[in-house]
Amino acid sequence: MRRSTSNSNIQYEMGLLSDPEYGSVKWVKVLKKIHFPLCFLCYIGSIVWFFMLAHREFNNETYFSENALLPGLVTNEFNGEHSANKFFTEFTQELEDKYDDSNEMPVPWLVGKMSQLGLEVYTHNFSLNYPLGQGQTYKGTNVYGILRAPRTSSLEALVVTAPYRSLSNHQKGTTAGIALMLAFAQFARPQKYWAKDIIFLITEHEQLGMQAWLEAYHGLKRESPSFYSTLGSFWQPGASGLDLGKLTKGYEWITDHSKCLDPGVLKGRSGSIQAAINLEFHTPKFKYIEVKVEGLNGQLPNLDLVNLVHKLCLKSGIHHSYKNSYSWTRKPHHMDEWVNNIWTMLGMVSTQIAGVPNGNHGLFHRFGIEAVTLEGRESNDPAGDPPRMHTLVPGNFFRLGIALESILRSLNNLLERFHQSYFFYMLAATNRFISIGQYMPSLCLLCGAMLIHALCLWVSLQRDEEPMESEPDENLTEMAEIFENTDQDGDMNTDNQEKEKENEPIIKRKREISEIIVTEKKKLEVNFSIVNVGGNYLFVHVLGYAVMNSPLIFSKIGATYFNQPSEVSVYYGLISVSVFLIIFTPFLLRFWSTPLSFEDMSMINILLLIELSTACLAIGMHNFPLGLSIAVLYTPLALLVGVVADDRGRRSAIALLLKRLLCLVLQPLFAVSVALILYSRVLFPEEAILSMLGRGRDAAMQAVMFSIVDSMIYGNWLFNVGTTIILPTWILFWQILCSRVKENVNQERSENARSGGKGSRNVRNVANSDVG
Repeated sequence: MRRSTSNSNIQYEMGLLSDPEYGSVKWVKVLKKIHFPLCFLCYIGSIVWFFMLAHREFNNETYFSENALLPGLVTNEFNGEHSANKFFTEFTQELEDKYDDSNEMPVPWLVGKMSQLGLEVYTHNFSLNYPLGQGQTYKGTNVYGILRAPRTSSLEALVVTAPYRSLSNHQKGTTAGIALMLAFAQFARPQKYWAKDIIFLITEHEQLGMQAWLEAYHGLKRESPSFYSTLGSFWQPGASGLDLGKLTKGYEWITDHSKCLDPGVLKGRSGSIQAAINLEFHTPKFKYIEVKVEGLNGQLPNLDLVNLVHKLCLKSGIHHSYKNSYSWTRKPHHMDEWVNNIWTMLGMVSTQIAGVPNGNHGLFHRFGIEAVTLEGRESNDPAGDPPRMHTLVPGNFFRLGIALESILRSLNNLLERFHQSYFFYMLAATNRFISIGQYMPSLCLLCGAMLIHALCLWVSLQRDEEPMESEPDENLTEMAEIFENTDQDGDMNTDNQEKEKENEPIIKRKREISEIIVTEKKKLEVNFSIVNVGGNYLFVHVLGYAVMNSPLIFSKIGATYFNQPSEVSVYYGLISVSVFLIIFTPFLLRFWSTPLSFEDMSMINILLLIELSTACLAIGMHNFPLGLSIAVLYTPLALLVGVVADDRGRRSAIALLLKRLLCLVLQPLFAVSVALILYSRVLFPEEAILSMLGRGRDAAMQAVMFSIVDSMIYGNWLFNVGTTIILPTWILFWQILCSRVKENVNQERSENARSGGKGSRNVRNVANSDVG
């Protein structure tokens, strides 16, 4: 009985003296040794995975999921080629006679022609209060006609649209597309098989007119708080709270949160829009059709609609393409096909990163409407000559009308909205696609590398077990012998009271040992200030939110005090803010109540890695190219950045300098400017260096301005993501690299481990005094 009691006491003491993380020592040691090579392999593996997706063995052939489309089963009846040519001639003559030097749309002529075709014709007026133009207002008019379906009561509708471009427009005209639309309306008017209304829409001011028409069609008024009143501001008109406009009279422009686009009101409308086809044709003769699918913020139409267009273009004898993928070419070798697919994927990535629609179709996606654009390309197209151009048979109004009829009649068969096929995909060719389950692992590998690095930093903050492995066993053995000898001496006593008196000093010593162990464990725990870490983290993100809403202020200041246009004021204002943040944010850490310790900086680094990886995954789920690009750029910086200690040698100082230079290059505004300067060098290699720098600066200025205006009018995410996610992330990286802290905790742990541990010595002294 006495021996079993003594054994239980020994086990109890050994449990107190042993490390609670003892079971995880081995995997922690392995993680510390291999985490950097593992993260490097994840980074390389992600890039290799992405490029391998272009190979035929790693992607899929397109197919139809919606059987109700019945593509290609109808007998084509379109016979309006003569009418299309006639409309094209009349429309061109009208523009040359009356609108040669004007950018106005010939509204009376369009209204008259649509009325003659028997359509319900309406005009739609809208206005834009330019958000950065100090009171500039633009007005526009859309013209649309509705062909009512004879078999239903206007519950559903299809849209055929074309933008109006004047003769002086720098882009290719769309007169042929409008002429084809009128000819098809004339053909479709007497047909009895339409189960959906068809809306024929001609928009002014390109995407601005389309955005206004869609908002008006869906009942979004100017004072509605549902859409983008400012650069992502959550302030709603009429909401309770502090009204700065009342406190600062004369500066009401700071708190003006009304929508800049007034969509107006539609006088006539149809039912729920199921799909839309946008036509962009300059002349009746074209070589091939370019199918555009990218929409606002990288949204894509349902893959069934894309497959439908490609299949029916092929059936109609029209050559079609997507990016650098041409259906009329056959690659003799798999390597050539693989390289061509890679360029097709990279072209899709470059278009989706900006989040700007490459046609009027891109604005339909946000309203749950599937849409694509058909653009006619010629042999001298600015996009470049495709291979074997001379062998292509030119397309004409007849073939294009057959294709349009086939597409609309297939859409007329739909019983419900597109839902069965993919909404998230990438196209490697006109007939090859990559699903979300195939391309997401490349992004997950990058985010996984950052999470692995964060886990390694976390376990590094814990107790350093490696030097402590041998010592505790000897100490525990010694303590076990002490207590066992004491219990053996106690076995010689038979009286219970005498045994309690003899065991009382041992029990008292055991309590002292437990208190010492608890004290030492508290010293070894990770201690960081929630106020310091949380306060700095919150303030950095508030800075990002302030930068997101700063363009209105910069534009007003530049126009009032420097007489500069908005794009110059905003660009140089953002440069000034960037320089201020580079200088100020490292000193921000010194303003808190107590200086940040090694643990505080490490926790900031860990939270930073978790936020960046989570943000990339969240963005990539909606706009994969944008999330992937952010992860590819910032993952190397995330893996290289670490807390800077005071005791750094010369070699470490050089490495730290290189890390800081890399961080400066990846500053969002600087990275955009450098990228556009290099791109200008590629496009114009004959220019001098100074001229190239000026051209790249102007391109960066326009790119920043377009992203801001698109955010205000259309709701583009790019500027908001750059200021509220990427910029605060970069600021935290810069703070970590520019702040030096003392590595006191780790040094103390290492010294204690090498000397056997202060806690172990205290325990041993207490036990020895008890034996004495």
